[in-house]
Amino acid sequence: MAAREDGVEGADDGTATGPFLADELSFMFARPHDRPPHSHYLIGLGEQRESVVDPHVLNDPTGVFVAQLGAPSAEKMGAGDRIILLDVATGSQATTEPSPDGGWLVRQHGPLKLWDGVEEAVSTWEAAGKPPRSGYGLTVTGQGQKVWLGDPDGPSWNLPA
Repeated sequence: MAAREDGVEGADDGTATGPFLADELSFMFARPHDRPPHSHYLIGLGEQRESVVDPHVLNDPTGVFVAQLGAPSAEKMGAGDRIILLDVATGSQATTEPSPDGGWLVRQHGPLKLWDGVEEAVSTWEAAGKPPRSGYGLTVTGQGQKVWLGDPDGPSWNLPA
């Protein structure tokens, strides 16, 4: 693989890998067609349990980036104490709320356990010392794309194609 000045390495087979930049970046979503309609959001459905992570982590730009790795097809709605994640393709949903005993509760419904994925990604990030986005990288191959933490052999999350 040939390395460039920005750390990106490319190979003759079309694969590439490299770190994310330290700059705060955002992207406009591609909209070649209308978005799928939102599923109906139904309050109070699904299993409720204690949350492993504080949902306020989604107020941090890096925290929301990390959470999106764990639930890449979910849209975030709500703010403050009540975070709502909704997957438009499957109708899966997750809702957080304060627990009367302190901490946080999460209720999940549908085939995807959205908050489980968020907890896994955020817990991995926190265990690594909450590195900035530049601590992550991307590997692209003919088989797919994955975001990794630290190095290409570190913890990783496959991106939907």
